[in-house]
Amino acid sequence: MKNVFNKMTIQHIQIEERTQLAEVEVQFIQGKILIETVLILGPTDLNQLLAKLNAQGISLSLTEDFEYYPTDEGMLYTLNFIKKGWDNVEINEFTPIQRIKQIRA
Repeated sequence: MKNVFNKMTIQHIQIEERTQLAEVEVQFIQGKILIETVLILGPTDLNQLLAKLNAQGISLSLTEDFEYYPTDEGMLYTLNFIKKGWDNVEINEFTPIQRIKQIRA
């Protein structure tokens, strides 16, 4: 069964260059309960999420929108949606292609 996230807002994205995984801090409504968690997304699902943001007028650039830091393992990219004023942008019907295996609460 695939996970479908509705009324999801993003607080923070962190991308690790070495692993090519993104940790995405989100909030979404499940039933009547507000869930705050971190999704671990691979490149395909991250691109799908970025396309949904782009459809709402938010086009992201790694070099312009993200803060980035060199580490021993490669670059680390971070984007705080709250600082940018984008934390109220709501994503509907986000259905990751890869089944979500890990949700950190």
